[in-house]
Amino acid sequence: MTGVFVWTALALLGLAAVLVAVRLVRGPTTLDRAAAVDVFVAVLLCGVAVVAADRGSTAYLPVLLVLALLGFAGSVAVARFTGRDDR
Repeated sequence: MTGVFVWTALALLGLAAVLVAVRLVRGPTTLDRAAAVDVFVAVLLCGVAVVAADRGSTAYLPVLLVLALLGFAGSVAVARFTGRDDR
């Protein structure tokens, strides 16, 4: 029964990733694309977390940590970059 939940969660995350990819391609502004990349990293984090929970392994925790730090650093960099353009 757990396999059904895992596959359902991964399918929904895959759908979310496709929708985010559409926003990434079509986004009219740079901030839309930056937000799409940030959401894509969050969806990827959730996917890795679902796989880690399904397998019961802690080997995925460093991957989750690196992805979270990468997403945070990317968001801060975009915020600083766009903040300079507004002045």
